Parts: sequence; C-alpha cells; structure tokens
Amino acid sequence: MTHEQIEYRNYVIQGMASYGGDVAQALVWCGNHFINLSDSQRNAINKLSAKERNQVIHELTMV
Repeated sequence: MTHEQIEYRNYVIQGMASYGGDVAQALVWCGNHFINLSDSQRNAINKLSAKERNQVIHELTMV
C-alpha cells in the first residue's frame, strides 16, 4: 500500500469509527470533513486514482 493509500485508509477508518463500521456512512462523512484535513493529507488523497481508492475500500470491507 502506498503512503497516499495509507493516508486515505486512516481517514476512512476515522469515519467508520464515527458510524460503527458503516462504510457507506463513513464515505459520506469523509466527503463532508475533507476540508478539515491538513494540506498534506488532502494532497496525498487527491493523488489517488479511483482504482487506488477502491483498493483501500476493498481492503477495509473484506475484514
């Protein structure tokens, strides 16, 4: 997993913690709180392709 994917994974996990593991709600939360991230976190996540983001989500949902 790349550094950028790890940043995204940690962010989605934070959202999942707020919604009892509900991935759909976590992704909505992530969209609503994106502006609260540091510049380096936003830049890292913005560098990810859809495929790379989907790989992270796949990993999180297969646990």
